[in-house]
Amino acid sequence: MKLGTLNLKNRYILAPMLNVTTAPYRRFCRKFQKIGLVSVPMLYTKKIEKNPKSIEKDLFKIEDEHPLSIQVIGSNPEALKKTIDILESYKFDVLDLNAGCPSKRAIKAKEGGYLMKNLEKLNLLINIAIKYSSKPISLKIRTGFEKPVNIEELTRIINNSEIEFLIVHARTVLSKFNEGTLDLDTVKSLKDRLSIPVVGNGDIINPISAKHFIDYTNVDAFMIGRESIGNPEIFNYIHEYLVNNKLLSLRNNQETVEKNIKIYENLIDEFLDGISHPLGNYHIKFVELKRNAIWLTKNIKNSKTIRHHLSIAKDLKQLKEILRKYFNS
Repeated sequence: MKLGTLNLKNRYILAPMLNVTTAPYRRFCRKFQKIGLVSVPMLYTKKIEKNPKSIEKDLFKIEDEHPLSIQVIGSNPEALKKTIDILESYKFDVLDLNAGCPSKRAIKAKEGGYLMKNLEKLNLLINIAIKYSSKPISLKIRTGFEKPVNIEELTRIINNSEIEFLIVHARTVLSKFNEGTLDLDTVKSLKDRLSIPVVGNGDIINPISAKHFIDYTNVDAFMIGRESIGNPEIFNYIHEYLVNNKLLSLRNNQETVEKNIKIYENLIDEFLDGISHPLGNYHIKFVELKRNAIWLTKNIKNSKTIRHHLSIAKDLKQLKEILRKYFNS
């Protein structure tokens, strides 16, 4: 499918998530199902402006992953220009501007989701990105700040720009990730009024919710973030339902956990092969394996006890010993 000038294998997109969507994690999710577009964790323009080398740990080997998006967050025009200039030396496929992050840090800095109540500033940042980046530009927003956005004003800004596609999380900024706050009506209204493709995001947790989101809003593609954590087959479940009308159920048991952790460890080793990571190869392997082992062991027998033991592991040797005892139990 096409998202602007991007040619994707399908309409599935893995959301950028801090301390989650690392290189091994992106490879892991793509192991179970082709994913049209993945993203590195969100990058801060102010941090990059002050310390350009800070992004090296996030962008190692991104040239091996296509298509791939880099999402940036910030409200300072000069910092955005500097960030774009630095990113130009990397091989990636789309630059995504974040105007939806609901974190306290983002709101305090008047960036991310704060821009939903400052559309004039958002328009300025969009124009800078389009002017200075050689990559296609996408925009990630929410449906508004505390209430639905002025759709006429927002669609005018977007339709008059050269943004290639829009990603909408179907909640307001102040709703954060609260249950019962999904606003598909605003997503549908944006889709009806925009001349560019729209990607839907928010509470897509299984095949049924994915189909409902698409059918109700008519979005061109959808993005999944939190539901992929500990559930790497989520895209495959949805694909089987949308394409083959097969409703598969999550089968998380000891055998599945052991298989997936082995897959993840192999992917970490493949990623680290031939490089010296700025944070240290041993550290990267330990951190990646530990947190994903914790995520992958959710909702299984004795999950609370196992995850507690994994969480207090001090090093790779101890972590593997805990896993060995569990798999042999």
